[in-house]
Amino acid sequence: MRHLSDGTLRRIYDEPLALTAADQAHFDECPDCKPRFDAIANEARATTALLRVPSFEPQARAALSVVQARITREETARPARWYQRWLDRDSPHWRPMATPAIAVLLAAVLITGLGVSGVAQSLIRVFEPTQVATVQVSPSDFAQSGALLDYGNVKWQPEPPKVQQVTDAAAAQSQSGLPVLSPASLPKGVSGPVSYGVVSHATGSLTFDAARLRASAAQAGVRVTPMPSTIDGSTLVVNGGPALIEAWGLGTTTETMGIPTLVVAQTRVPTVDSSGANVSQLEDYLLSQPGVPPELAAQIRAIKDPSTTLPIPIPKGLATTESVQVNGTPAVLIKAVLGAGVVWVKNGVIYAVGGQLTPDQVLAIATSLH
Repeated sequence: MRHLSDGTLRRIYDEPLALTAADQAHFDECPDCKPRFDAIANEARATTALLRVPSFEPQARAALSVVQARITREETARPARWYQRWLDRDSPHWRPMATPAIAVLLAAVLITGLGVSGVAQSLIRVFEPTQVATVQVSPSDFAQSGALLDYGNVKWQPEPPKVQQVTDAAAAQSQSGLPVLSPASLPKGVSGPVSYGVVSHATGSLTFDAARLRASAAQAGVRVTPMPSTIDGSTLVVNGGPALIEAWGLGTTTETMGIPTLVVAQTRVPTVDSSGANVSQLEDYLLSQPGVPPELAAQIRAIKDPSTTLPIPIPKGLATTESVQVNGTPAVLIKAVLGAGVVWVKNGVIYAVGGQLTPDQVLAIATSLH
């Protein structure tokens, strides 16, 4: 007698109604095929049990919390970056001039002003911006400039600038002394609540010291251009702020905190005063230091009046710029893939508007501020 094959017996288990009448009649009468069917059915049931996967319900909020906690742990464990050490007065490695290239940017962009005892009477103004200009920078430009160099003695009068969040517009205006600006309207995708931040006014000084620079360069194994006598002993008095920052789209909880969709910022223009060295002497010396990329040095030298122009670093290859007008005032429009921004100087205040918006939206907001 010809018995049913294993494939036919498995089909009886999977699709019992799909058998032909002849195969069904044989199975019903055959004492040999039924035990074989029972063995095949048992194996199929065991395989199904092994392959059964529990139902999966994604827990997006819990997963985000885990990721954020991990980021926090890693950020805490990671050594502070140079600008964090500079702002942290308690850090034993506190230095404002991490590299010669950073020194150039700090000399132009740093917060500044008068009021350091002992030098205010003989100071000359070397930097007070009335306009802005962009310089293209790349992280790779500073890849080999990581040595911390000590250019001299740093002092704060009485302490470094502090950033604090305030509760409302009235408090922001009271603490900053700057008017809270409001757009006439907000584009689609930008909504409240608005978060306010205030950066306190700060005054600091750097007294150049050739001996300290030589010692730190020797310790770091870095060759630097000797400090001229016209700069050695000169004091730069740096004074700036306060600043007021308004941000939309930050969220109010840990889960919703992120990159703001819109930021409106303003600050009193920084000023740098010198007790000896003038603008050209400082520029020539700082730009001659090893570690300053030639392309960056050329861009800064190309600025017609460095004492009144604020350089704005722009990431090379990631953004483009365009000269525009904001209510009749010259401004720089910055266009990037993920957003745009515009910066201008008017009546002793630097203004900036930016966010995850189009250039047209940013300009519309900037021109409507009141």
